[in-house]
Amino acid sequence: MRPTIFVSIASYRDPDCQNTVRDLFEKASHPERVFIGVCWQYVPVEDDDCFVLETRPEQVRTLRVHASQSKGACWARSQLQSLWRGEDYYLQVDSHMRFVAGWDEVLIRMLAQCASPKPVLSTYPLAFTPPDTYGADGVVTIYPKEFDEFGVLAQRSEMASVKDAPPLPLQNAFIGAGLVFAPARMIEEVPYDPHVYFEGEEITLAARLWTSGWDIFVPNAVVAYHDYGRRPERPRHWKDQTDWDTLNQHARKRIRHVLGMERNADSAQLVEMARYDLGAARSLAEYEAFSGLDFRARLYLGTPLTKPDLAADQPVQAAARKAVFTHIWSGNLWNCDETRSGSGSTLAGTAALRKWLPETLDFLGVDILADAGCGDMNWSVELAGALRLYLGFDIVPELVTALRAKLRERSNCLVSELDVVTATLPRADAILCRDCLTHLPLDAVLMALKRFRQSGARHLIATTHAVGRNHWIRTGGWQALDLTAAPFHLPAPRLVLDEGGTKRLGVWALSDLPE
Repeated sequence: MRPTIFVSIASYRDPDCQNTVRDLFEKASHPERVFIGVCWQYVPVEDDDCFVLETRPEQVRTLRVHASQSKGACWARSQLQSLWRGEDYYLQVDSHMRFVAGWDEVLIRMLAQCASPKPVLSTYPLAFTPPDTYGADGVVTIYPKEFDEFGVLAQRSEMASVKDAPPLPLQNAFIGAGLVFAPARMIEEVPYDPHVYFEGEEITLAARLWTSGWDIFVPNAVVAYHDYGRRPERPRHWKDQTDWDTLNQHARKRIRHVLGMERNADSAQLVEMARYDLGAARSLAEYEAFSGLDFRARLYLGTPLTKPDLAADQPVQAAARKAVFTHIWSGNLWNCDETRSGSGSTLAGTAALRKWLPETLDFLGVDILADAGCGDMNWSVELAGALRLYLGFDIVPELVTALRAKLRERSNCLVSELDVVTATLPRADAILCRDCLTHLPLDAVLMALKRFRQSGARHLIATTHAVGRNHWIRTGGWQALDLTAAPFHLPAPRLVLDEGGTKRLGVWALSDLPE
């Protein structure tokens, strides 16, 4: 008889969960051995489209919870473990994923190759864009990134080519909660902690597993894909629930207690600690030695792992930014024939913008506009001509030279080379920053916003995405940046242009921006 697999899926108002379930069954070599537990957190009627498809319903176990009763992702994963019925293996995934053909055989074979009596396979799945656009294949290893201001460790990852994958899974110290595979006795020995909200979920679970004698390994073959794009159909838990921040604050204190960063005697943060504490097989000090972390000192391999002070290394960072964006522009790496600024700057892609923005500038009384990250002005030349003064700024020297030649007959248009992260713009009525901050790391965005405030402009018109959360990216990467979410916390924009999907162009009074 073939070994069986229990798959845990926490789904918060996610219409793609049904496709994830279908894909799990369709891609399995032996779907009859797969049993799926889903914690449906939903709003009746509003979320009826989450339940259209049913695949092998006799093999799907569900917990249906009104979204208002949900206490977050870890709580949902904890509830799901009650649906386990003695299956041999446990697989934890997210509700918006796809899988390789034969994923069940791939995981079981890899787990057997791990040099441990208690192995766990875990990583961050590769990226895909619905319905069926898949990113490059690779082997992803998780590393520490930084301790945030609350002492909670954030993680990052690096991807190596599949051709460079090791012959066997390699041991690691870190968990990716979106893909965890292990013998199912793992959830009996280390049950999911429902009192952790979201931040710190992965490092806490990794430490609890390791101190309970479980060894974590990085899959050396592709298993699954994750939709990392922002899904606009429904709000996330932290957008829906008014008490999420309280839950998160309690969880942070609990995490710091578990990881030995501070001792906590508050019973509200230590509920059921005997059940969800570290294990007894190995000590926290041994985990720190193995992982390279020092939780109390917030170090990794002896180096402080706190949010970097960008100002302390501005010349190096500025040179690196210039090199990155010059490389992108020179090689047309946004891969757009019409404009090297990318598809978001085509005439077709800016049709609504080119109507809305002049009307908005007129309403705001803007005569002088500073365009921070102006690009090649493919769409904005007409806009610039209607202003008393248009000030364009870009970090790429060759682009600025080309623009000056293009605009030499326009006396009201001045273009300069400038890094919006480190330089303060000249005073203007408004700053336009469209599709620029989305390519910068979060600390660089914070500095750019600070510079914008210092400029003396009255208004900021900038791209934001209604997603409720932000992530770390490399310079020149991209994310759906939400300026109203942490760590920026801008208020809701006073005016908004919906540019499609999650993307918005928002208008703020710069005096409204938090210091």
